[in-house]
Amino acid sequence: MSLSFRTLDDVDVSGKTVIVRVDLNSPVDPETKKIQDNERIQAHAKTLRELSDRGAKVVVLAHQGRKGGADFLPLKQHAELLSRHVGKPVKYVPDLVEEEAERAIKGLKSGEILLLENVRTLDEETKEASPEEHAKGALVSKLSKLADLFVLDAFSVAHRSHASIVGFAAALPVVAGRVMERELRALSELLEKRERIILFMG
Repeated sequence: MSLSFRTLDDVDVSGKTVIVRVDLNSPVDPETKKIQDNERIQAHAKTLRELSDRGAKVVVLAHQGRKGGADFLPLKQHAELLSRHVGKPVKYVPDLVEEEAERAIKGLKSGEILLLENVRTLDEETKEASPEEHAKGALVSKLSKLADLFVLDAFSVAHRSHASIVGFAAALPVVAGRVMERELRALSELLEKRERIILFMG
């Protein structure tokens, strides 16, 4: 059994506004509240760099912690770390669905990258709902009107029916990012190997 899915190889992103859901959730120093650099951020940076190099206007969605938790933080630090690993500036706005975010998205030029605020600041983000229901919420309904494509690169949270994970599939074309692609291919190979297993029972 092999998995069939579309990737960045299947789309032309030049000049297109592309929303990318990544997983930047990171360990946080409890005393300084500084996030710790990690392989997850570095891996997603490769997807973002590729999109930027191919001329996309890149809008990044991510989360950090949960409301009420000590690790629930804005994403400004994440933008700084992403910028270091991408090798070019990553803009950040502390907004998701209001004027500041809309203005920043509309102002993007080809190759530029913008990180919006922690998606979990919106209560609707963590509500378990269908893609169609989430598509009616503020996050998806407002941002999808400003974009041409949705890239899901957050394999580690893809099992959750959260707005930024499943909602855009009901509103925009969707492809897998490089992190997601790598994990899905590994899963596909595992499934194929399982099909070839023969049991001898006596």
